[in-house]
Amino acid sequence: MSDTKLMVALGIMHLVALGAGGGLLLLAFRGGDGYDHRHEEGGRGPDQPPDPPRRPMGGPPLSSARPARVRLREPARLADLQPRPRRRAPREPKRPATKPTNPRTA
Repeated sequence: MSDTKLMVALGIMHLVALGAGGGLLLLAFRGGDGYDHRHEEGGRGPDQPPDPPRRPMGGPPLSSARPARVRLREPARLADLQPRPRRRAPREPKRPATKPTNPRTA
């Protein structure tokens, strides 16, 4: 491609981009909020509020649900409200300790 053809192609691409941007700006600044329906009082929007749900949201509590161990509404630290875990018993050695033998002296 020669330099002249490249410059013309880039110029056309710029003009197309500027035209698209200008069109979007015209649509944005044209006004309107998407509600074309007018009420008798002059307001905009739907005529009535939507219907309430037919069944309660959330459903009944589960049978496996347990209450929390600690209520966090009291003015105490969380560490003070929970019991401390029990300490584990120390591990017992698997075999009795033997006196090491030196192979050089044997």
